[in-house]
Amino acid sequence: MKLRLRDLVILTGCLLPAAASAHPHVFAEARLEIETSADGNVTELRNVWRFDEVFSSSVIMDFDENADFQLDSSELAKISDMVTESLAEFNYYINISVNGKDANISLPEAIKVDYQDGQLLMFFAVVPDKKLPLDGKIAVGVFDPTMYAALDFINDEDMMVTGGSTSRCARKVVRPDPDEIIAQNQASLTEAFFETTGSDDISKLLATRLELDCQ
Repeated sequence: MKLRLRDLVILTGCLLPAAASAHPHVFAEARLEIETSADGNVTELRNVWRFDEVFSSSVIMDFDENADFQLDSSELAKISDMVTESLAEFNYYINISVNGKDANISLPEAIKVDYQDGQLLMFFAVVPDKKLPLDGKIAVGVFDPTMYAALDFINDEDMMVTGGSTSRCARKVVRPDPDEIIAQNQASLTEAFFETTGSDDISKLLATRLELDCQ
């Protein structure tokens, strides 16, 4: 069955009943830059996703209306509109916690889409809903809560802090080990657990994240 863009953004039927059966169908290399101000606040979270060639090819098949094997500006605009609207439900795959409490974000402009060297690219910036000081422990993860799309930060340098307060916090990229996560939660991994736990809970445990320790 051909992979379609709507499989990524609508995610119909992707809330799988068990972690063991959950696996991604779409793959992308990701980059995150957390922009900071000189007065010690997070101002933007900039994201770039470069999708695998198989998925990118399927998008061309779906959206290449003039059949020239490319995506022109009007075709890219349609993809942008669809992705921007659909990913809003999932907070654009951005998860931020400050001292253990979730922080909200907003998207000031549409997700931009491009097609380069046979791969689909999406890039956008989100901003905190309210002032977000670099204070205490801040964790940022970028992941699909349905576990249908895998966003891979290949190098630790793909999750960076930039701007006026770059050196204000200690930075650590955390890459959870699935075997360790399972071992640590063995007592609760029952059939009932999988029936009542959404895939977003599981994906959050497994997602690569950037942790900032700000004094």
